[in-house]
Amino acid sequence: MDAMSNPTSSIRSPERLRAHAIAALVPFFVDGATNDQEAAGLAAEGLLGDYNAATPKELQLSTQIIALGWAAMACLRAAVAAKNLSLDDVLQLQDHAIALDRSSQKATKALEARRKERVKTPKAVTLENTKWDEGVFQLTINQAFEKLTDANAKLAAYMATLAPPVVQKPKLSIVFAEPMTPSVLAWRARN
Repeated sequence: MDAMSNPTSSIRSPERLRAHAIAALVPFFVDGATNDQEAAGLAAEGLLGDYNAATPKELQLSTQIIALGWAAMACLRAAVAAKNLSLDDVLQLQDHAIALDRSSQKATKALEARRKERVKTPKAVTLENTKWDEGVFQLTINQAFEKLTDANAKLAAYMATLAPPVVQKPKLSIVFAEPMTPSVLAWRARN
């Protein structure tokens, strides 16, 4: 079986893994108003590039850190901004943010440990200890996206309550309208 037919294969090319990581992050950066997939992809690519991942596992951890952090921020933003939420909803969003942050910190520590190990003993770096774990990756991304979606939905529901209702000014009936005579038009032109 080759790498193309097995999506969890550790033989995936670095370009394919990077594209897979960026594609997983795009939904975290899509703005609901514009739905600009290209801009979201560029944002994801830029953030991912800052991590300078040297192995598939480092790329996986970097992607997870970004997704978890973005989802945690969304939970906090919704908890603070949405004034119509019940106390239970606010506490739930805060709990989600804390859990997401803990997972992000755990992934960050794992990434730092892998980097130190790679620098300290480069010969110890093998395909087995640097391979991409698709199962863990998908589970983490899905959990983060679920929390992000929930937080964004709560914030959007609150923001919808803030929008002023569109009030159309009543039109005067023709009975109450001023007749447009030459003298009225001349008066309006002077004033």
